[in-house]
This record gives sequence, C-alpha cells and structure tokens, in this order.
Amino acid sequence: MSLPILMSCKKRKRAPKLFVFSTFCDPGCPIEPNGSFRDNIREFLQECAVIEEYTVNSSMSVWCTLLVQENKGIVLPLYTIEENVVCSENPFCDHCRCSGWSHNYMSKRKYHLIIPHESEWNKQLNSDVLELQTHLLHGLIHCNGFGHLLCINGIDGGSKYLCGRELMDLWDRICRNLRVRKVTLEDTSKKRSMDLRLLHSIVYGHPWFGRWGYKFCLGSFGVQEHHYQKAVEVISNYDLTDLVGVLPKTNKTEAVKQIIFPTEL
Repeated sequence: MSLPILMSCKKRKRAPKLFVFSTFCDPGCPIEPNGSFRDNIREFLQECAVIEEYTVNSSMSVWCTLLVQENKGIVLPLYTIEENVVCSENPFCDHCRCSGWSHNYMSKRKYHLIIPHESEWNKQLNSDVLELQTHLLHGLIHCNGFGHLLCINGIDGGSKYLCGRELMDLWDRICRNLRVRKVTLEDTSKKRSMDLRLLHSIVYGHPWFGRWGYKFCLGSFGVQEHHYQKAVEVISNYDLTDLVGVLPKTNKTEAVKQIIFPTEL
C-alpha cells in the first residue's frame, strides 16, 4: 500500500527503514540495548528512526519510525519527540506528582512516543501535539526511566485499524526493550457507562491493563488497594439470583433476566 508518508520519506537523504508492527521491539528486533533507558533511547533513535526536518514548538526534535502491518495493508508512523526541560513550558511533571513520584529528581529530558490518529498520519505534527487526547498511543518517558501512559485509543476509541490490545502490546514491547523502570497510567476506560476496570476485574480478577502487569497504585478519595480488592471480591461473589430479585419491574428488567438466565426465558 503506497501512502503519502512513504512518498515524502523517499525524498529524504536517508532512506526510511520499515519495521513489522507485530514484532517491533521484540528481544533483539531490531535492537537489543543493554544500558539504562537514557542510553537505550539514543540507540533506538539512531537505529530505528529518521529525524524529521522540522521541530515542535521551536525546540523539540522529532523522529519518525515507520511500522508496517501487512495483514491490514497499512504503514503507520511512530513519532518520538524529545522535550528538553530547560526549554519546556512545563518543566515539572504533574503525572509524577499525582503518582507519588515527587521525590524523583527532575529529568533533563522527556521523550514522547506518539502514534497519531489515522487522519493525521500524513501531516506534520502541530504545536498542540502533546496535549491531544485523540492519539492512538501517547506515552511519556523521562530520561531516568520513569514513564506514564497518557493516552491509548483502539477501535472503541476511534481507530480504524488497530485495537487496544495491539497498541498495548506494542507499548509493552517498547518499554521492555528500552528498559523503562516503571510506568503509570490513569485507568479511565469504560464499556458503555461502566468502568471497564471494574467489569474486567469481576470476570478475570484484574483490570484490563493487568494483562501487561499493571497493578493498583493510588485510588481516588483515599481508597487503598485492600479496599479496592475487597470491593471486587464482594461483587464477584454476588449471587445474580438475588440481584434479579431486587430489580424494579420495568421492560428492561426482562432484558437483564435474559442476559443472566438465557435458558429460562
């Protein structure tokens, strides 16, 4: 599939490298760095990315890595933006503060890894790129190896080609390959109007992000981990027969009964 992003890359002095999306950042594919994150990210940019001919907000360098997903016939850009804290409008990290990492020394550099929405794949990044919530993937990693997953939007979030699991697999491989130390995220994903972390925990015993090793860190309004786990345990063991008995008598009640006891109706 010939995309404008490929055509623009062909005009550069340095030919672009194409990497397979599903195996990118597997061990040894395409690199196997052995240092700390601050060294590994440099090797990553040198071996896996091509620097763009423009900057973001006048000072932030941009690199582009092209990933191929042959079964869907797409080539997508993974951008890496280097933010120098000295020149940044936001030198302090609110995400670290909210995660209880305020004791960490302020990093000199931040690296944003971004896959924009499909409609933006063939456009230059704008000055508001770090603030958008429409990216398919946006991760921030400080040069000390501590990071934050800020945004992920799969099919349910508006993506045409990539589901959330594929994007999370990619993010997880990148973090492992570059030896990221710790990553936080704010789990606000929903299924309809219900928090997905609750639904998934009831069924599987852990939230959706738990597939990749993410665990409870901080709860809102003083909720601690043992409170949260106890609530999940109570709801998981709740007798659905008792639930049906207290439902109000409406047309929707019959639909709920059919979901819970499909063979009885």
